[in-house]
Amino acid sequence: MTRWPALLLLLASHAAAAPLSFDLARLDGDGRLKLDQFQNQPVVLNFWASNCLPCIRELPILHAHAAKQQKLRFIGIAIDTRAAAQAFLRQHRASYPQALALPALLPTFGNQIKGLPYTVILTSQHRICTRRLGPVDAAWLAKTVAACT
Repeated sequence: MTRWPALLLLLASHAAAAPLSFDLARLDGDGRLKLDQFQNQPVVLNFWASNCLPCIRELPILHAHAAKQQKLRFIGIAIDTRAAAQAFLRQHRASYPQALALPALLPTFGNQIKGLPYTVILTSQHRICTRRLGPVDAAWLAKTVAACT
């Protein structure tokens, strides 16, 4: 009887270690944005919404960091309507690819409560290295990127 909880924990940790993936509609152009496009590259995923004030406040930090990084890819993922997200991007230009997703994607990347903003740093094998619910700051981003890449 005591083996079942241990087996469930083993299966859960095994599932969490699997490489992650997505195939999402682009917001900043036509076509799709697939995580597989960035094979063998660490990736920062930033989940946001147009009505999220902390998302707006952290945007300059993410843009500045993305501009400095050569090997690290940044992807913005709007949890929003297409119209609202595109209107937002017209006002707040993005320097990295942007996609659109449903809230159901958030638990896949460890956000069970579906709060925003939410940032995930993936290893080059597209496994979660670290994640943060709430806005990022430059110090946290620099420290965690260094630890994960």
